[in-house]
Amino acid sequence: MARFLSIQGVFKYAMIVVPGPASKELGEAVAAELGLAAEPVEHRLFPDGESYLRLPPAVKGEDAVLVQTMAPDPDRKMMQLLMMARTARDLGAASVTACVPYLAYMRQDKRFLDGEALSLDVVLGLMEAAGVDDLIVVDAHNASSLRKMEADHRVKVHNLSAIPLLAEYVKERGYGGAYSLSPDAGAIRLAEAAGRVLGGRHGYFEKSRDRKTGEITMKVKDLDVDGVNAVVFDDIISSGGTTARAVEGLKRQGAANVAAACVHALFMPGAEERINAAGAGLIVSTDTVESSHAKVTVAGLIADHLKKL
Repeated sequence: MARFLSIQGVFKYAMIVVPGPASKELGEAVAAELGLAAEPVEHRLFPDGESYLRLPPAVKGEDAVLVQTMAPDPDRKMMQLLMMARTARDLGAASVTACVPYLAYMRQDKRFLDGEALSLDVVLGLMEAAGVDDLIVVDAHNASSLRKMEADHRVKVHNLSAIPLLAEYVKERGYGGAYSLSPDAGAIRLAEAAGRVLGGRHGYFEKSRDRKTGEITMKVKDLDVDGVNAVVFDDIISSGGTTARAVEGLKRQGAANVAAACVHALFMPGAEERINAAGAGLIVSTDTVESSHAKVTVAGLIADHLKKL
């Protein structure tokens, strides 16, 4: 991508940013960061629930950047993205980049039981078939699995991280030097990245999940948090159960103030209440998914990467 046009000495990107129905505000913000005007799709739902989409004809000959997250209602949001990508190809786009801040099915990346669908691999295959060249995601749940699956597809995957942005946000609100925690050892990279910004120690909890029921058990390790602030960082908060247990455990061990920070706030019913009841003094997320806690935007992060492509 990264083609430029020179008009009277002013360099502009030969790019069109098309916000999808799920990411209108974020798509507009990304376009503004690039100095471009967003070209949103025309969208409505038919009475039977099918989506109607109409892309701007201006995508012809352009590098089309489609901004469409996949929550809530991931199946519908994904179908809309696939329709956008194929239509952009049909209209003659020079290239198609799918900017999917929250990529659905990221957690279905392994086959734990015989017969289980490798749903993430299916999603990548559908994007390839729809004509997507590049896929930009933010904080993939398992980046290594995504890289392995990428090798089997023509879609080039770019995984960006918003954890430093979240850490900066909580730092500005009195959590400088705080203890950074991840919900399990597999996500320790989140706590490490946050710790570099906050300037405090980092660690993780011990968590296990029942393969059949999905029920989570969590052991709170003994941590030296008495009298200090702590922040629980996670990529996704869904039911809020894991985060609530972490917050409660930190408060029980004497942490002064505990914040909960996540990239993707799915927030199923009751999630916010669970985390608040556990003693969280602050809950914050990014705008990869629309939420009342989305105080940190990833627009600049995405725009900066688009400039480099």
